[in-house]
Amino acid sequence: MISVNVKLYGTLPWRFQGYDPEKGLTVQLGQGARVLDLTEKLNIAPADTGVVAIDGRVAKPEERIRAGATIRIFQVAHGG
Repeated sequence: MISVNVKLYGTLPWRFQGYDPEKGLTVQLGQGARVLDLTEKLNIAPADTGVVAIDGRVAKPEERIRAGATIRIFQVAHGG
């Protein structure tokens, strides 16, 4: 298992009761987990995932996540 820190943006934080934007969420994942595995674990649909960054670098859904990483998930902008 690996532990990562996840920070959420847009309305995504509203889905997690008690979410602290300063601290984010600590999430446990299996070794070799990908960005897609993380978003699935958090029940964030691909349509709601605009940009994901790992340690400040834009990541693709298939990218593997390393232990201790900080992952930022930015929601797709909606509206008109």
